[in-house]
Amino acid sequence: MEEPVWWPSGIAQQSMDEAMEAGELRTSFGRLQMWDFSEVQSVSWWRAPPGNGVQWGQWPEEVDHVELVSEDRYGLVLRIDDAYIARVSPFMVGEDASRLARYEPWKKALEHLSIILPVGGWTAGEHDRVLIYPIHSPATPSKEMTQLTSLAASIGQLHGALMPFHTPNTERLWNERLKAMEDVLKPHTLWRAPHTQATVGLPPLHLDLNHLVNDDESMRWVALPRSISDHLACRPERLPSLATLMRIERQWAQQTPLDEDQRKALLDSWSKQAPASWSKGKALSTALGGAWVWRYNAVLEHLLEARTYGDQVLEQDSLDWLGEVSRLQARLGTLRMWKSGFWVGLTGLIVAYFGNDWGTFTSMQAGLLAAGSIAFAVVTNRMYWAKDPLPY
Repeated sequence: MEEPVWWPSGIAQQSMDEAMEAGELRTSFGRLQMWDFSEVQSVSWWRAPPGNGVQWGQWPEEVDHVELVSEDRYGLVLRIDDAYIARVSPFMVGEDASRLARYEPWKKALEHLSIILPVGGWTAGEHDRVLIYPIHSPATPSKEMTQLTSLAASIGQLHGALMPFHTPNTERLWNERLKAMEDVLKPHTLWRAPHTQATVGLPPLHLDLNHLVNDDESMRWVALPRSISDHLACRPERLPSLATLMRIERQWAQQTPLDEDQRKALLDSWSKQAPASWSKGKALSTALGGAWVWRYNAVLEHLLEARTYGDQVLEQDSLDWLGEVSRLQARLGTLRMWKSGFWVGLTGLIVAYFGNDWGTFTSMQAGLLAAGSIAFAVVTNRMYWAKDPLPY
């Protein structure tokens, strides 16, 4: 029997029947819990759903028709009569999607914005098994750049609305996330970055270019479950808005490569709708992480996905991008040389002070050394920031 598209064929170490019987799938990345969803396409299952867990929000009543619309890497998509679209997640990957809808302050913050949240569902063991959405029609974005910049702006709006619920910079955990993916993937690259205090964590919001919905005026995102590759390799973390933006940028670039001007337009469109602090000052500095480290994070995510599903095209695209990382890191290494000028200047000031205090230098000599040290520190610091690679 041909495996469905949601089956992680690239890493599975059991057959589907074995995993279904055991309620768990062994993979080369770790173990995935499953549940028996074999009856979910029947009308009788919807009329008498399982009693365990939590059945929340709107639930279809007196169901007459259940139709399998499609299958994707997140699971099965069903049409329930002509009223609902239901997403069934065969694997248990948490409850990020339902939490957006069930936690009233988050739900209210996202109202009237360009996203469709689930209106009901079934959650058991702290995992979303079924998510129910209002009836909608899927949409495919065009290859026009205006489409991408519009979507980028909507990401800024969505995350901006969640800003009141942000958590402070957690760069240690974000760097651990990179390390976790590097340990699993062995990509021959390594990147750790500091982040400014303006870079903050936000409630998980999983978006995908392949899951957009037609609206009267524009396209809307669908709030999706967490991917199984991310669930297997990484701890659940609150990531900044840039992480989502760069993930979407990389996803678009797989089909239509972007040049520097287009990447700049994307960032500009996002920054006009997002809180100003996220893109002002040094928030986008490459030396301080900025957009580039989140592009790196997005490529590692895509490589994880490629290995999970045996997607050779996506894997090669990701490896090609990672092959260029060393060039950018070499530029950052040169930057550190200019950064050291500050410490050289500070050392000169200390030597001038104590040299004058101990009588090693005359007052004039100490003054000249101090002035020269300050000038050297100022010049090298300006050179440091002037040579900081642009975020696009």
